Parts: sequence; C-alpha cells; structure tokens
Amino acid sequence: MATALATPFYLDMGFSKTEIGLIAKNAGLWPSVIGGLLGGVWMIRLGINRALWLFGVVQMVAILGFAWLATVGHNPLWLAIVIGVEALGVGLGTSAFVAFIARTTHPLYTATQFALFTSLAAVPRTFANAATGYLVESLGWTTFFLVCFFMAIPGMVLLIKVAPWYQKENEI
Repeated sequence: MATALATPFYLDMGFSKTEIGLIAKNAGLWPSVIGGLLGGVWMIRLGINRALWLFGVVQMVAILGFAWLATVGHNPLWLAIVIGVEALGVGLGTSAFVAFIARTTHPLYTATQFALFTSLAAVPRTFANAATGYLVESLGWTTFFLVCFFMAIPGMVLLIKVAPWYQKENEI
C-alpha cells in the first residue's frame, strides 16, 4: 500500500495528513526492517520455496487487514496495526523474492537477469494501478481490498509450478 492509492484511502477513512504521516512512517519502518531480517533467517530454515508460500500468505492476510480497516473506519490504533502487518509482510516477501530471483539467475549473467526479472515483476503492478481508482469508485474500499485478496490467489497457485513446496532447493 505504499502506492499513490494509499493516501486517498486513508483520507477517505477520516485520517488527517498529519495522522497518516506519523502513523504510516512510524508503524511501517521497523516492521519492514524486521520482516526483511526475519525473512532472511527464516528462509535459511524453511528454504526459498516454502518461504515464498508462507510469506505470500502473510501478505494476503495483510490485504485483509486493509479491508478490515475500511470497515472499522477512523481508528489510529488499527491503522498502525494494519500498516505494521503489511510492512512486515512486505519485508518477509521481499527477502524471499530476492533470494528466489538470485537462485534462478545464471552466475555469468546475474546482474542483467536480476534487473530484467525485477523489472518484469513490476509490470503487472504498473498496469493494475491505472484501474484502481475506477475499481474503488465502483466497488468501495472494503470490496476493493477483498478483490485484491482474491486476485493474489492465482499468484499463489503459480507457486505450485514455479516453487513447489517439496522441491529441494538445489533443483530448479
């Protein structure tokens, strides 16, 4: 939710720009750092594939937090909790995603392939952002976030092929 979409959502929920700045920045920074660090440590124990699965679920649950916040309305404590959980999920997911891409690249072309893979990963988000305003206007915030939750399911299903739960880490 670090996109331009975030501010209209928070404003629609009745938060002032000062509240948004104070809560979003303070509740998001440390959970994101901790998520990245914990993600790296847990990934060593879990393996990259399982980390992608588990951290993906955390990110999906974080989306439901925003649907809950849209239902609750103006509540600074819930805003901080939802932002913190989302930032933790982003930190966890980013660590697994970066490790997955690094494992997938060929050692001779790592920099080029890493740049291409990360750029390709941003393409769907770029196109989806263009339609979000229309979706929110027609669906409302709660339904919009529920739709986002369900739209994450195909990506999770894709993990069956891309990063199977039982695949050994050295098999690609």
